Amino acid sequence: MKNNMKKFIFYLYVLLQFNVELRAQIIKDSWENCSKYLGNISRDLSSSNITQTPDNWLSYWNQVTPSNAGKWGFVEGQRDVMRWDGLDKAYQLAKDNGLKFKQHTLIWGNQQPTWMDNLSVEEQLEEIEEGISEFCARYPDTDQIDVVNEARSNRPDGGEKTDGTFRANYIEALGGLGDTGVDWVVKAFELARKHCPNAELILNDYGILNNQGNRNQHIAISNILKNKNLIDAIGVQGHSFTIENMTQEQLKFSLDQIAATDLPIYVSELDLDAEGTNPENKQLTRYQTLFPVMWEHPNVAGITLWGYVKDHMWRESAYLVYGEGIGANERSAMQWIKNYVTKSNTGCDNTGPVLSLELEDLEFSIYPNPVVRGSDINLITNKDIKSIEIRSMEGELVLSKFIDSESNNLKINLKEGIYIVEVHRENDKKLVRKLIVR
Repeated sequence: MKNNMKKFIFYLYVLLQFNVELRAQIIKDSWENCSKYLGNISRDLSSSNITQTPDNWLSYWNQVTPSNAGKWGFVEGQRDVMRWDGLDKAYQLAKDNGLKFKQHTLIWGNQQPTWMDNLSVEEQLEEIEEGISEFCARYPDTDQIDVVNEARSNRPDGGEKTDGTFRANYIEALGGLGDTGVDWVVKAFELARKHCPNAELILNDYGILNNQGNRNQHIAISNILKNKNLIDAIGVQGHSFTIENMTQEQLKFSLDQIAATDLPIYVSELDLDAEGTNPENKQLTRYQTLFPVMWEHPNVAGITLWGYVKDHMWRESAYLVYGEGIGANERSAMQWIKNYVTKSNTGCDNTGPVLSLELEDLEFSIYPNPVVRGSDINLITNKDIKSIEIRSMEGELVLSKFIDSESNNLKINLKEGIYIVEVHRENDKKLVRKLIVR
């Protein structure tokens, strides 16, 4: 009898441990002072109804973003009739579990109320501010907001979309292009700052990581907002069709260029497709290649995936888990993510990130930085560096030099601006630093 009781207690302990592990996010609550989050949408993907958050959601994620439920076209499809139920669920999921809540989105020309089209400019502005103020009053503890989504490609200028419908037409109500070329974006951020003063304000867009021209525009708009103290972070979408063919070096370079703004980076809407003769392995390889570059980048403060459950994805093949229940079968990529994300590479307790890619594991410094044009900089490096390259923010190579000693003086005769310094090691690993020339 005594032995049976001991066995029962042992099995009960194992069962409890198993259940506790299943209910814990990939980033564990026990990891104090973690600098990054790994989040997901609260599963309101339908444009016509609000679905329930999966039972296993809290088994994985520690940050909440609504998808369609947060878009103005959904919330106020009928003028002055507010549909908050989806946002309420997403917000409550975050606040009940001590997680960050990021609103997506306030202004998006691609999906806004059609009743706005025939209003006067004055009425449109009034309705825009009313919608923002009502959101901020209802959700006062919102942590982050994608204030404008896709300012580059989906301006609310009434233009025709690829499907023959038209974008929202209230760009003039927000100030039009104006002196900055993006006065309407500035006004949107001013309204968000006014009504949600405690939220972290983000500019979000797609096609940024894989396209230099798009990236330049995104950075330029962000810098305009930064100079006006209106932006707190940059959002870059990570949909598979934009990043799946990038190399680690290309992705790292893109993130370094964005990081030169000195604003935190949030990778949003991440999904990686699984297709081909071996879709499982294709998706796994993509995650193993690309995810560490984003996760371990010192300026990336969080990643939000765009769904994870089979049959409930915008990108249908990109699912990671086969069902909504606790203990549902997981794809190889999901299992890999759970094993890969650790306390050290998440940046907990000031120990990380420890870069498994070895892109920044080498002691290297530039002095002085910023440097005055025409002056020398001193490169203090280890002996295993073979060369150094300096590139403009547009990616143009402006200086290249072989390194053959531990300390080197290098004359900088570049025009004022921000540059990316790439140091190449003998083992072909690379280290990247930012250089400011004044």
